[in-house]
Amino acid sequence: MPWNDWQFWIVSLLALAGLCVVLRPLLPSKGSAPACPSCTSTPSLKKSKLTPLTISKDAKRDGDKTSE
Repeated sequence: MPWNDWQFWIVSLLALAGLCVVLRPLLPSKGSAPACPSCTSTPSLKKSKLTPLTISKDAKRDGDKTSE
């Protein structure tokens, strides 16, 4: 290891700072806001897993030729 080389220490510090930037969003936060956008601040609160439909169930498809 080049312990006396100044370039080694500069590159090592930059690599450590880059690692912190990459891992920071993945670590749990201590504040009131959750770390990730899809997480909730309270674990007991569950989100609905149902997605509302954006089309009606009776809509005809462009490629549907059974009604002709």
